[in-house]
Amino acid sequence: MNTLWKHAYLAALATFPLMLYASDLQKTYFNERGQHIDDAAHAAYERQYETDGTLAKARDFYYPSMKKYSDPYEIPLSEIKKFVPNLQNGTLTLWHFNGTKKMTGSYRYGKPHGTWINWHANGQKSAVIPYINGKAEGLGERFYRNGNKESEIRFRNNKANGLHKQWYLSGKPKSESIIHNDEVTTLVTWDEEGRLTSELSIANGKRSGIVLDWYPGGEKKSESAYHDDILVDRKVWDEDGNILE
Repeated sequence: MNTLWKHAYLAALATFPLMLYASDLQKTYFNERGQHIDDAAHAAYERQYETDGTLAKARDFYYPSMKKYSDPYEIPLSEIKKFVPNLQNGTLTLWHFNGTKKMTGSYRYGKPHGTWINWHANGQKSAVIPYINGKAEGLGERFYRNGNKESEIRFRNNKANGLHKQWYLSGKPKSESIIHNDEVTTLVTWDEEGRLTSELSIANGKRSGIVLDWYPGGEKKSESAYHDDILVDRKVWDEDGNILE
């Protein structure tokens, strides 16, 4: 066989599987809001996939740059037009446009299971939530872009239970509350200068306790007392400490 023809023949054989794969590869599109669309001209994401019976092996990309949005994953073919993948088993990993990791979370039997972690585009963690069989269970945390903690709350059986703490961007305390089955029962808040702004108990959605307001210089401006969400007393001061009402 002529050497030139031989090389051409071998090259054709080598690329045949790739050509076959490319011909089997299907595509679908989503807009910036994660809604499925048919028109690629208005797409923000492209999903490439190939079918294997009732399953689809997929991977998502930013469109039209084709930077990766996800690592490869497998989902039921019936869910191929849903933007948020719901894996039966395995790990879902997403990426920011700048190439830093955005999220990673594992599924077991179609439900989130294990610790899910989200990151800001600058590489700092943004959230950590532990799951057991699809339900949040354990300490959940959120973080600011500068790495400081924004909040933390414990989950039990997919509901917030226990002490809930929040911090300002600076790291100073913002609030502390006690939550029972997603309902706040007590709440204490501070402003960024560390001054108390409220101390309340809450029952059946109604507040009882005090709410405070302060002048920029640190002088108390007002103090309001509530019982069952009804204002029962209020005092107001000027910046010199004189009572106005």
